[in-house]
Amino acid sequence: MIPLTDEKRSKDQLKSHIREQNQTLILETSERVFARQGLAKTTTQMIANEAGLPKANIHYYYRSKKDLLEAVLERILRLWLGSVSGFNVEEGPKVNLTRYISEKIDQSRANKNASKVFAMALIGEEDFVLAFLKNLFVTQLSREKQSIQTWVDQGLMKPVPTEHLFLTIWAMTQTYADFDAQVKIMLQKEALEDSDYDDAKQFIIRMVLAGCGITE
Repeated sequence: MIPLTDEKRSKDQLKSHIREQNQTLILETSERVFARQGLAKTTTQMIANEAGLPKANIHYYYRSKKDLLEAVLERILRLWLGSVSGFNVEEGPKVNLTRYISEKIDQSRANKNASKVFAMALIGEEDFVLAFLKNLFVTQLSREKQSIQTWVDQGLMKPVPTEHLFLTIWAMTQTYADFDAQVKIMLQKEALEDSDYDDAKQFIIRMVLAGCGITE
């Protein structure tokens, strides 16, 4: 095996860096265009135009719009999983649910386009998203269900249907991204402010904790 020279190693590192930069640009631009135009109406030419790249560059990394959409969704799902903490049973239900709801609202505030693209893919029953959700329900939700049952057994909260609890939390928190236009109309504002997200966060936390019978 021929050892790499410093020059060859530098060239390989540069190519890898350029590839990473291009893919990040393409995925970030795609997420923005998909969220604005919808999954069906978006074309790779639209993405290329907004990214300032030749269309051929898009297809160099992603052979089709389907491949590109799946790459965007994978990036979104990794972001979501990395920004929401799992339950720590020893901290109790109040701390865990408060943190979980807070992080979900923060996601809606920081990643509106990502949430919208995910919602569109879910409505369209994209296989990639459905497969992810099935895995989520089997793994993550089963772990959280065990934590909740432990808290119920300890008398720290009332028995609740875990699936409906999570569906309700997702619906309430993701509304501030997926349907932000509706929220702005309700609040009579041109743009949502940090205080609006904070108000939503505190209200949802109070609702969930009260519904689960969790007190101070």
